[in-house]
Amino acid sequence: MAFELTGTVKYARRMNGTAKGSGKAYDFFSLIVLDTDEGERIPLQMSADNPQFEDLCKRDQTMLDQPIKVVIRRCLPGTKKDKDSGKETPTVRFFIKKVLFPAAQTAAR
Repeated sequence: MAFELTGTVKYARRMNGTAKGSGKAYDFFSLIVLDTDEGERIPLQMSADNPQFEDLCKRDQTMLDQPIKVVIRRCLPGTKKDKDSGKETPTVRFFIKKVLFPAAQTAAR
């Protein structure tokens, strides 16, 4: 199953480190896209083995406030632990398959 989301980039950053609890290494690209139709902010992740990963890492700051379309390959329910309170809250993680920049594609034609 895959579905598309069109919106505006509000956050873009490479997340690289070691998880405190498990000690496992992680490396992924994190995006928050504002769905301009619904007004919702959607957190997205792209794994480091994706062919677009390095390119997105290089242009993270130039992506802010730009229109974007992402193809989401899957979503997984889970929990997220608040850093301050330690409280676990439900969340859904959306994993990106492909990123398109509609404005850049139109200008390139």
